[in-house]
Amino acid sequence: MRWFLLHDRASVFVEDDTWYLLVHTTCKHLQSNNMCGIYHTRPQICRDYSTDNCEYEDSWTYEKYFESPEQVVEYVEATLGAKNRGNIRSPEPPMLPILNSV
Repeated sequence: MRWFLLHDRASVFVEDDTWYLLVHTTCKHLQSNNMCGIYHTRPQICRDYSTDNCEYEDSWTYEKYFESPEQVVEYVEATLGAKNRGNIRSPEPPMLPILNSV
């Protein structure tokens, strides 16, 4: 999450123990009339996107909302304690065994 927040115009929020990424930018192909400039050749992700489940409330508030990597560190310190600040990553998984080719 901290990596995402190092990028311009991104934020993270938590709702019902699920973390979400918000990207506060407009598509570079969005025209001044709010129409897609590459509609007929748009990528598959755009074709699959739907606004059916979008929420348009301006007064929406979030359980937890982060705009900077420092806020994530503060949250981790507050919830897990300062002793965990040095390593908030999951443990590294063991190496896979090397198989001999026959």
